[in-house]
Amino acid sequence: MEGENTVLGNAERLERIVEGSRGVAPGAVDGFARYAELLREAAATSQFARYSFKLEFPDGRWDLAEQELATEPRVGDLVWFDGSPWQICGHRFVPRRPDAGHPHDFLACSPAA
Repeated sequence: MEGENTVLGNAERLERIVEGSRGVAPGAVDGFARYAELLREAAATSQFARYSFKLEFPDGRWDLAEQELATEPRVGDLVWFDGSPWQICGHRFVPRRPDAGHPHDFLACSPAA
């Protein structure tokens, strides 16, 4: 879900599931439909900010990614990249390079178990 509004995306996916399940358990499905409405409302009122992530793979490889989120992520939170959950494990500070304007702080993530 990189680069997209994850709250709005979750609302849309939940609405599709609700529509496909209307005849199965009406009471529960109505609750999910209301929750999808709440997600949609939250997405409409959220102020998004762009965050930088360092995705650290178990074999030592790493990659950088950015994502817009409605709330600032914290250590222990899960974020999703390409449909997979990653857990934030800390910050990685990259000092200022001579040709760069300022140092950069990345949120370090490892694949969620």
